[in-house]
Amino acid sequence: MSNPSGSASDETDHQIVIVGAGFAVLAVARGLAGNRCRVTVIDKRNFHLFQPLLYQVATGALSPAQITTPIRAKLKKAGNITVLRGEVVAVDVTARRVTLADGVVISYDTLVLAPGMQTQYFRHPEWETLAPGLKTIEDALTIRRHILAAFERAEAREAPAE
Repeated sequence: MSNPSGSASDETDHQIVIVGAGFAVLAVARGLAGNRCRVTVIDKRNFHLFQPLLYQVATGALSPAQITTPIRAKLKKAGNITVLRGEVVAVDVTARRVTLADGVVISYDTLVLAPGMQTQYFRHPEWETLAPGLKTIEDALTIRRHILAAFERAEAREAPAE
């Protein structure tokens, strides 16, 4: 294949960087698997979380391992995809590169940003102590600890009304 200037180009030189490892990102990465491009998936964690079942972890019905899968395992068949555990702290769109917290800089031709979300309290930070978020494994385990502690306190009471 040649470009307009007449020199040869290699489509495999196209570098795609994907930040995040949620459902949409994994769908994009799987769609790119086997294509003539290089893909780098970057996420703060090394696992994909099946968020719809977080409430089951919070209530003790499931363990965290039952709703997480290593990202590398999900994408292992794709020879053109590299998975990095890291946190993107800067994006330079002019230079087309992302910088990770550990100082590593990765260049890209195409960037996909889907880093996740945070629980929103609609400008009411005081609600956070009353309504904990349920977006991460840590959130679910915190809620589980509160539930189990409440049952322990209730069990220790002598008066049934208490």
